[in-house]
Parts: sequence; structure tokens; C-alpha cells
Amino acid sequence: MKGKGWREHLSAGTIEVAGEPWCLQHLRAHSHEVQLPGSGVQPSITVMLRLEYSSHCVSRGARQGLALDFDSIGLDSLVIDHRGIYRAFCPTRHGLSLQLPAIMCGLADRQCLFTGHSNWLTLEGNQFGFPEGSHYEVYFSMRREAARSLRIYVESAYVRDVGHAARSQSRFKRHEKIKGWLLMLKKLRNEPVRRPIRH
Repeated sequence: MKGKGWREHLSAGTIEVAGEPWCLQHLRAHSHEVQLPGSGVQPSITVMLRLEYSSHCVSRGARQGLALDFDSIGLDSLVIDHRGIYRAFCPTRHGLSLQLPAIMCGLADRQCLFTGHSNWLTLEGNQFGFPEGSHYEVYFSMRREAARSLRIYVESAYVRDVGHAARSQSRFKRHEKIKGWLLMLKKLRNEPVRRPIRH
């Protein structure tokens, strides 16, 4: 549907829902330079990160087996994602997304968790207005573009519903972690990134 695709929303820089404009400028693709430490005989290097953000950072999909009712939600909240799936703009996710550029620019110094899939997860602690112990979960993929360039794509970012929070916390505790800078170095060198062996 014309004008409702995520790229079109980003190009406009805003999405207007029920007459209220919501800024999307912070989610436009941008670049950020980081200095990664050396390891062993390898010197430190400067790396360019190309950061991009999915519509899932500011929108919700339908529950499994159901469809979103835009007659009641309002067609102006429609966001069509990169796969052509209809989603609804979510003000709560939008508010949380304002911190994404800072989180991702600081990724080299953050802990990254193994998800068991082809992506990674980093967690931001307690969020204002959410239950104590909740986390902002930021899922991203990373790939090498050049000798000193990485593309990082934020696939989704949200705080889990209260009903799922307890289960997710115990799941996170079982996941092994890797420092962001080490993950970046391994991706740049095309080295496999393996979970640490448990003892």
C-alpha cells in the first residue's frame, strides 16, 4: 500500500497516527566509527559501522493465528515491514527506540548474547515505567562489508510483556556472552563465533 512501507516512513522522517506526528529521524541509517582493541600481535583498528533499523523497533505484529484489525486500530498506524507483513505502529516501542542509536554506537563495549540463531542480543537494564528487572531486548545481525566495515541491522527491540518476562530472564541467564568488540573483530576476520564451552 503506497506510503505505508517502512522505507517510505523513514524517507518522510515521521509517521502520523491519529493526527499526531511521531519522529523517525533517529532510526534512519547512519554510520559510526569505533576503535577496536588489538589482540595478541594484532594492533588496534578503526572500524566503520553501518547501522540500520527495522520497523519492528517501533511496531507490533499480530498475535499468532490472528490478523490486526485496522478498522479499529486506524489505517494511519499501518507499517508494512521488509517482508511485506502488516504491522501496527506502537507508541511504547517508539519511546524505547529513542535510545537505540546510543546503544548501538556503544555496542563495542557491551555484552552480546548468543540467541541460538543467526542474530545476537544485547540488553539494556531497567526501563522507566516498566516492572523492576525488565530489560530492553535489542536483537541485531552483523556482517562484514569490507576489510574495516560492518553492517549492523537492528531486527527488533522491545520490553517483553509481563507474562513472558520471568521465563525470558531465566533463559538469558543460560546464554553465554561475548564482548561486542570481540564479536566485531571475529566478523571482520571471517572467524567462526562459537559459544564458550561450559565446564
